[in-house]
This record gives sequence, structure tokens and C-alpha cells, in this order.
Amino acid sequence: MVSILNSTVASAGTVSEPLSISALLTDADVVSLEELPPIWQRIANREVAVGHPEPDFLVVLARLFLTKATDRSPEVFQEGFDFQSFYRQGAMSTLEFFGQDFRTTAYPDFNQVVQTARATDGTERVVAFVRDVFSQLGYALPACFYWMLLCPIERASIHEARPMFFDPQMQGVKRAYDACLHSLNVTAVQMLVQSCASRQGLLIQHGCGCDHSLAQLIPGSAEVTFAFESELGRRKAITAYLWRCWNEYLLFPLGVHAKSLAL
Repeated sequence: MVSILNSTVASAGTVSEPLSISALLTDADVVSLEELPPIWQRIANREVAVGHPEPDFLVVLARLFLTKATDRSPEVFQEGFDFQSFYRQGAMSTLEFFGQDFRTTAYPDFNQVVQTARATDGTERVVAFVRDVFSQLGYALPACFYWMLLCPIERASIHEARPMFFDPQMQGVKRAYDACLHSLNVTAVQMLVQSCASRQGLLIQHGCGCDHSLAQLIPGSAEVTFAFESELGRRKAITAYLWRCWNEYLLFPLGVHAKSLAL
């Protein structure tokens, strides 16, 4: 059992200038749209349905990511050709995955997942808290973020801990889910998620081997309250989370894991 004292957490201070396409392009010789995986060209041309509120900003962020993952980012590329090749290939596979994952058809149908869930001890609570998160962040974050939050309902119990790196059931999704979990180091997004979970008496836990589970909070004595103090703070946190998520996905093959440590 895990207990968190009632608390209100303020978000980080605001920045002086709003995020914008022009700000992303400042002092950056970014790659062209044509150099991105084709899905991004389709997003830019509105040929696929995406729910992201600012698709043009998203596309420019993808261009900047590929730029920084190639020889245009000298602070990264001081380690030789093999390192450069890994980053270029990794960035392309990362952007291919997330480009597809921003399509509206990739997102969960919350009514349907309740019907197909395996867990019988709290599926409705998990779905309720993920719905709450979606109501606040929506399509600004990729579909895998919400599927990761929902995955405990596919276990025998929502409180069952699974080391996703080694779990046969998770092999097709572990890279994306691992990236989403590690990106909760962006504290504002983590606090929002934990706030929504706590309203259902739950707490997300993440450990070694991408060990992932939901803990039961002590009813009536544990709640985390969080709100972004401004729209700018919200956009900054979402952008930071997405950038971190792309980095974590790219770097996943470099991780060293030991099953004996997945406690």
C-alpha cells in the first residue's frame, strides 16, 4: 500500500516567450520536410487525420529532431561514423513510429477497452483516470502514451507488476511504452498523470527493467492535486515531454537490462 499526503503542487515558472514555429527555427539550419519519413509529409499536407491541435508546429518539431540527430548537431557527432549512423537510423525509425502514432485512428476507444479488458479488479478506475488525462492533454501527446497508461487492464490484476522489457506479452510495445514512462521525468506531465490517477485511488510506479504497475492508495487519505498555472506552461511541458519521448525511443537499443533487477 502506498500513501501520499494531500498536497497541491505548483507547476514550474513560465517562460518569457511562447513556443512558436519561428522560435524553433531560430539559429537552426533544419532539414527539409522531404527528408522526413513520408508520413510527416502527409501530415503536413493534411492527407491523414491527426488530432494534434498544431500539426504545423509538430512537423517543424520533427524536422528539428532529425536535424539534431544528424551531423547538423556537432555536440552529438564527435564520436565517429558508427555513432552518426546509429543516430540517423534511430531518428528516422523514431519519427516513422510517432508520425503513425499521431493518427487519430491509433488512439484508444475508451468504451471498447472496457469491454475487452482482462483485469477484473478495477478496469473502470483505470479507464476513468486515463480518460481524465486525455481530457486535459488530448491529441497533443501520441497514442502510445494513453495505451501505456491503460496497459494494466490487460493483466490479471491492475496491481500486477510487469517488467515490460522481459514480458512476452509486451514485446511489440515495450520500446514505445518505455519511452513514455521515462519521459515522465518531465515533472509537470507526471504530476498531472498522478493527480488524475490519485482521484481513482491509484499511483503509477516504474522501476528497473521497465517494471511497471499501479499501486493502491489508501482510500480517503491520498490525493495529488496539480494544475498548469498557464497555457504557456502547459504547452512547454507537452513539448518537453514529446521531445524527451522521442529521445528515449531513439536510445532504447542502447539500454542494458537485467531480469534479476526487475523487482
